[in-house]
Amino acid sequence: MQDKKNTWQLLESEPAIDLKLFKARFDQVLNPRTKKAARITILTGNDSVNVFAFTQSGKVLLIKQYRFGIGAYILELPGGMVDDGEDHQQAAKRELMEETGYSAREWHYMGCVASNPVFMDSYIHHYLALGAGKVAEPELEDAEDIEALELPLAQVEQMLRNGEFQHPHTVSGVLRGVEGLKRL
Repeated sequence: MQDKKNTWQLLESEPAIDLKLFKARFDQVLNPRTKKAARITILTGNDSVNVFAFTQSGKVLLIKQYRFGIGAYILELPGGMVDDGEDHQQAAKRELMEETGYSAREWHYMGCVASNPVFMDSYIHHYLALGAGKVAEPELEDAEDIEALELPLAQVEQMLRNGEFQHPHTVSGVLRGVEGLKRL
């Protein structure tokens, strides 16, 4: 397969709108196949993290959170955006604590995937946290309503196989977390 990286020439880029979590921009690019210009929209923003937290009692920590895009509560891994200047692992530790009140004794980086390479420039970084336990109350933001749940690993794996996870970052994070548990 031909590597098409860097073959699309950027002709012009203009800011569009600040969307709080992201900024939109319009890029005018030259299609190398057709030699015609195309206007595309890119969302730029900070990377994100999520945490596959394995508790001291051998369970997986999930959160039940309302997602406005689909208007429903879904089960997912704790996580969120990396603050400006923040280290990815520090962001993972902070998000786990803020959303669940849990901390962990051991951390492993499990790689990253593009958030949505179709129109976003950011990545989601996955962490495996071992020996997780509740040490404080969650500190939720105004637009968050989160319930922490500890589920058996076998149940989480079955939920993954059954397609029960709706958030793609959770799907990739659970896959990497389960694989990480097997390797350690």
